[in-house]
Amino acid sequence: MQQVNNFIVLNIRDYLENDDGRLGEDKLLQFLSGFSCPLNKDVERFLKQQSVEFAKKQQAVTYLVLSLEDAELLGYFSITIKPLVVRAEPFSNAVKRQLKHLS
Repeated sequence: MQQVNNFIVLNIRDYLENDDGRLGEDKLLQFLSGFSCPLNKDVERFLKQQSVEFAKKQQAVTYLVLSLEDAELLGYFSITIKPLVVRAEPFSNAVKRQLKHLS
């Protein structure tokens, strides 16, 4: 959790992985249901319907931006996780071994 000015940024995984009875997937979905984005329904739909599943499948990480004053959901951002594929043919055997250790 990172505090910036009057805002706090919270990773939704903190909700999903928390054993505290006040948190958890059901509470998170209930909290997200209050979010509205009338100018872009796709933004709203992603947060409410896909962000939790993407986090559980480790396809994306979504961060919520909350007001410190009243814990109001002000917005969110997501970072997509995508694998990097490197073809081995153009590399020497030494470079291939080095790359293999990174995977």
